[in-house]
Amino acid sequence: MARSAISSIRSYYPNLSRLHQKIADFIFAQPQMVSELTISELADKVGVSTASISRFAKAVGYNNYREFSMDLANVRADINRTTMFKKIHPDDTPSVMAEKTFQAMIDALISTQSILHEDKLEEAVNTILHANQLAFFGLGGSSVAALDGYHKFLRTSINSEYYPDFDVQLMQAAKMTSHDCAIMISHSGENQQALTVLKQLQNNKVPVIAITSYGRSSLAQRADIVLLSLADQVNKSSDGMYTLIAQMALIDSLFTIVAVKLSNKTEAVMDRVREAINRTRT
Repeated sequence: MARSAISSIRSYYPNLSRLHQKIADFIFAQPQMVSELTISELADKVGVSTASISRFAKAVGYNNYREFSMDLANVRADINRTTMFKKIHPDDTPSVMAEKTFQAMIDALISTQSILHEDKLEEAVNTILHANQLAFFGLGGSSVAALDGYHKFLRTSINSEYYPDFDVQLMQAAKMTSHDCAIMISHSGENQQALTVLKQLQNNKVPVIAITSYGRSSLAQRADIVLLSLADQVNKSSDGMYTLIAQMALIDSLFTIVAVKLSNKTEAVMDRVREAINRTRT
């Protein structure tokens, strides 16, 4: 799938060793050229051993270099000419800043979709469908996506919960069981309060679906199912800002699939919700 190799590298990049980041930087600069190289040729060009290249491929989610190389070959030829890696500068005009902002959001959606594995999506949906209770967990910026998910799933026949306060989230986690399902959202996957909630959920053997940006984060490593939300920063202060739209797109996808599979029940619930809201309007 186009750009999934680049997306994979980006999701693992912050947790890679300096040597592996050196390999990644070389690939970012000329992905299509690299896809045509043998493992030995790439090792020579980067100045590392073939073993390092092999370990790098496995570190970014592939079984071997050949699999990684074949995926890399699907990268669009114009990837370096897009605004994907462009940053916002103080001397940019307002229209240019807006253009880069929109492009960053578009890139976040494309990158996230490119690395979305169907088996993980199906597993997540099946877990939600069999849950007695569906709870959303998100703190800080991720609380926006968690609230959005809760708001959407209220329209289904599935019992849903979300509380923005950390202490209440911890209490919520303590009440859940293995028959429930938790969706945990964290851009970094390293928020200590979120990991505290995760520990409580795991103590109760609650299935956890994680939505995070980094495949080697603590949350991703410990969750049962991981859906990666990817985005580039367009400036240093935008960390996680563009990931939000990717997080919400993943939640929208889960909601849409679940709603379709529960179409009869969902339509009945949505009709009652719509009727209740309409009664509040003049």
